[in-house]
Amino acid sequence: MTEEISLEEYKKAYREIRKEEEKRGFLVHLVVYVLVNAMLIAINLIYSPEDIWFFYPLIGWGIGISMHYLFGVRWLEKELEEREAKAEYRAREMRR
Repeated sequence: MTEEISLEEYKKAYREIRKEEEKRGFLVHLVVYVLVNAMLIAINLIYSPEDIWFFYPLIGWGIGISMHYLFGVRWLEKELEEREAKAEYRAREMRR
């Protein structure tokens, strides 16, 4: 016989899964950022050391990866709480 889970248990499990997925996605993004930018630095310094350009993609992509961290990892809990509140409000409205 299967045991019913409460809504709070479901929400907690869902939050944990989302956090794990977002952290994994950020870490993949970070590894790609480091590898690609290391390659760009090497290419720049080997083939055109007189014209240093590698910091443009480093800074641009760095801003993007910072935003990924802030919205996808740091502020995720707040976003999940807001979505849950909206869903709960909508469910209550549909009940009427």
